[in-house]
Amino acid sequence: MRRLFSILVVALSLNAGATTFSTDFSDLWWNASESGWGVNVIQQNGILFATLFVYGPTGQPTWYVGSDVAYVGNSNGALQFSGALYQTNGPYFAGPFDPSAVSNRQVGQISFAFSSTASGTLTYSVDGTGVSKSIVRQTWADNDISGTYVGATLGTY
Repeated sequence: MRRLFSILVVALSLNAGATTFSTDFSDLWWNASESGWGVNVIQQNGILFATLFVYGPTGQPTWYVGSDVAYVGNSNGALQFSGALYQTNGPYFAGPFDPSAVSNRQVGQISFAFSSTASGTLTYSVDGTGVSKSIVRQTWADNDISGTYVGATLGTY
């Protein structure tokens, strides 16, 4: 019975997924000395989806999206991600949704250089205007990770 259990554990562990990243940068990021803007980052393996909420040239709130910001390597200990940046527009949220009213145009590039799990540099351009900012995770409360965990390892020695 014990041998059968061991074989079952090994067989189930072979299907376990793994990621190439030990750090997940999914979070809300900002510069604490520049309250009022920020960037949301959602990570899936080596791809970031970033939404910037900033103010445009007229002072109006503006959103930009980097939907495929890919891992491009490690430089001087910083994990680097880069991709295209878009401005999107769509129908008014309280009216009926009209997919033909959705539009986007590429306005520039966006890149991240994460020097640690909690800080990095955001660089982006919009219609030829470049911006570079130091960013940190914006945290309201720490996650409670106390509890009981079960795991297994498999290896050849």
